[in-house]
Amino acid sequence: MGQMYLQRFVYSAGVTKPALDQAWGEGFKAFAQTGNWGGVDSGVTHHQTYGTGWGGYVLIEVEDPEAFGRYQAFHNQTYGHVVHVTWEPLWDMDEGFEATIRDLK
Repeated sequence: MGQMYLQRFVYSAGVTKPALDQAWGEGFKAFAQTGNWGGVDSGVTHHQTYGTGWGGYVLIEVEDPEAFGRYQAFHNQTYGHVVHVTWEPLWDMDEGFEATIRDLK
Protein backbone atom coordinates (compact mmCIF):
# COMPACT_ATOMS: atom_id res chain seq x y z
CA MET A 1 0.00 0.00 0.00
CA GLY A 2 1.24 3.47 -0.88
CA GLN A 3 0.97 6.74 1.02
CA MET A 4 -2.62 7.93 1.39
CA TYR A 5 -3.35 11.63 0.88
CA LEU A 6 -6.41 13.73 1.52
CA GLN A 7 -6.52 16.37 -1.18
CA ARG A 8 -8.58 19.44 -0.35
CA PHE A 9 -9.81 21.91 -2.96
CA VAL A 10 -11.49 25.22 -2.15
CA TYR A 11 -13.13 27.37 -4.81
CA SER A 12 -11.44 30.76 -5.11
CA ALA A 13 -13.40 33.84 -4.11
CA GLY A 14 -14.77 35.68 -7.11
CA VAL A 15 -14.14 32.89 -9.60
CA THR A 16 -16.46 33.17 -12.58
CA LYS A 17 -18.79 30.38 -13.65
CA PRO A 18 -17.19 30.12 -17.12
CA ALA A 19 -13.71 29.77 -15.56
CA LEU A 20 -14.95 27.13 -13.13
CA ASP A 21 -16.83 25.25 -15.86
CA GLN A 22 -13.72 25.25 -18.07
CA ALA A 23 -11.55 23.90 -15.24
CA TRP A 24 -14.08 21.16 -14.43
CA GLY A 25 -14.17 20.29 -18.13
CA GLU A 26 -10.41 19.75 -18.12
CA GLY A 27 -10.74 17.72 -14.93
CA PHE A 28 -13.43 15.50 -16.42
CA LYS A 29 -11.23 14.84 -19.47
CA ALA A 30 -8.24 13.95 -17.27
CA PHE A 31 -10.37 11.65 -15.13
CA ALA A 32 -11.92 9.94 -18.16
CA GLN A 33 -8.47 9.30 -19.66
CA THR A 34 -6.49 8.32 -16.54
CA GLY A 35 -8.91 7.59 -13.69
CA ASN A 36 -7.64 10.50 -11.58
CA TRP A 37 -7.97 14.29 -11.48
CA GLY A 38 -4.24 14.84 -12.08
CA GLY A 39 -3.96 13.22 -15.49
CA VAL A 40 -1.24 10.69 -14.60
CA ASP A 41 -1.36 7.22 -16.13
CA SER A 42 0.07 5.37 -13.12
CA GLY A 43 1.55 5.93 -9.69
CA VAL A 44 -1.47 7.78 -8.24
CA THR A 45 -4.68 5.88 -7.51
CA HIS A 46 -7.96 7.72 -7.04
CA HIS A 47 -10.16 6.23 -4.30
CA GLN A 48 -13.01 8.74 -3.88
CA THR A 49 -14.07 12.35 -4.43
CA TYR A 50 -16.33 14.15 -1.95
CA GLY A 51 -18.03 17.45 -2.79
CA THR A 52 -19.05 20.28 -0.47
CA GLY A 53 -20.56 23.71 -0.99
CA TRP A 54 -17.08 25.31 -0.87
CA GLY A 55 -15.10 22.69 -2.82
CA GLY A 56 -14.32 19.19 -1.64
CA TYR A 57 -11.92 16.38 -0.88
CA VAL A 58 -10.24 13.67 -2.89
CA LEU A 59 -8.76 10.52 -1.36
CA ILE A 60 -5.73 9.30 -3.33
CA GLU A 61 -3.00 6.75 -2.86
CA VAL A 62 0.51 7.54 -4.09
CA GLU A 63 2.86 4.75 -5.14
CA ASP A 64 5.31 6.86 -7.16
CA PRO A 65 6.63 10.24 -5.92
CA GLU A 66 7.47 11.39 -9.47
CA ALA A 67 3.93 10.62 -10.62
CA PHE A 68 2.64 12.56 -7.61
CA GLY A 69 4.77 15.52 -8.68
CA ARG A 70 3.21 15.41 -12.15
CA TYR A 71 -0.24 15.07 -10.52
CA GLN A 72 0.39 18.18 -8.42
CA ALA A 73 1.80 20.15 -11.37
CA PHE A 74 -1.29 19.31 -13.45
CA HIS A 75 -3.50 20.70 -10.68
CA ASN A 76 -1.44 23.87 -10.34
CA GLN A 77 -1.37 24.48 -14.09
CA THR A 78 -4.97 23.45 -14.87
CA TYR A 79 -7.02 24.38 -11.79
CA GLY A 80 -4.82 26.81 -9.85
CA HIS A 81 -6.67 29.86 -11.12
CA VAL A 82 -10.04 28.65 -9.77
CA VAL A 83 -9.24 26.59 -6.66
CA HIS A 84 -6.73 26.43 -3.83
CA VAL A 85 -5.49 22.83 -3.52
CA THR A 86 -3.61 21.22 -0.63
CA TRP A 87 -2.49 17.62 -0.04
CA GLU A 88 -2.26 16.13 3.44
CA PRO A 89 -0.52 12.79 4.03
CA LEU A 90 -2.69 10.48 6.14
CA TRP A 91 -1.82 7.76 8.59
CA ASP A 92 -4.00 5.15 10.21
CA MET A 93 -4.65 6.38 13.76
CA ASP A 94 -6.70 3.29 14.64
CA GLU A 95 -3.71 1.08 13.88
CA GLY A 96 -1.26 3.51 15.48
CA PHE A 97 -3.13 3.64 18.78
CA GLU A 98 -4.44 0.08 18.81
CA ALA A 99 -1.99 -1.18 21.46
CA THR A 100 -2.54 1.88 23.69
CA ILE A 101 -6.31 1.48 23.61
CA ARG A 102 -6.11 -2.28 24.09
CA ASP A 103 -3.87 -1.83 27.15
CA LEU A 104 -6.42 0.52 28.73
CA LYS A 105 -9.14 -2.16 28.79
